[in-house]
Amino acid sequence: MSTGLKRKFFWLVLILALIGSWLPYFNILNQLVWIGPLSLPLAWVLTCNVVLTLCAIALYPIYFKPLSERVDELEREGEGNE
Repeated sequence: MSTGLKRKFFWLVLILALIGSWLPYFNILNQLVWIGPLSLPLAWVLTCNVVLTLCAIALYPIYFKPLSERVDELEREGEGNE
C-alpha cells in the first residue's frame, strides 16, 4: 500500500470514527438495546474510541517518523556544507 493511500485511509477511518462517536448525541443509535452488559450507545461510543486510540497510535509511523527522517537528512546535508 503506498504512503498516499495509507494517509487517505487513515483520515477516512479517523473522520468516520469521530462522526460515529457523536451519533448518540444526535439521537442516532440511541435506543435502549442491550449488547451483552452494555447499552447500544455505550458499546458504539466505546468501539469508536478504540478505533480513535488506534488512529492516534498509527499517527506516529505515518507522519512523524518520515518527518524526523527528513529533518535528520537535512541536518546531515547542512553539516557537510560547513
